[in-house]
Amino acid sequence: MAEALKEVGFDAVKPKGSFYLYVEIPKGTKSGAEFANAEEFSQFLIKEKLISTVPWDDAGNFVRFSVTFVAEDEEDEKRVLTEVKKRLSDIEFIF
Repeated sequence: MAEALKEVGFDAVKPKGSFYLYVEIPKGTKSGAEFANAEEFSQFLIKEKLISTVPWDDAGNFVRFSVTFVAEDEEDEKRVLTEVKKRLSDIEFIF
């Protein structure tokens, strides 16, 4: 997940002991969307890309991505992460 997020512009670091990944939200998109807080960004992702995240505004403008799916094998894991990256890749984020 960290690699997929890095490829679309997020400053993501693979967690050492968890399957949660917190990243700072972008300020907006080149197409004009602006995000005042993590809640707004989280709502944008679910409405526009069907990607569910958990906003974490209490600690700053962060959202939590979590890898919570059942994969039959490593190939299935790659398929899911490729789909997440595909959904995010057509958005030009401004950080």
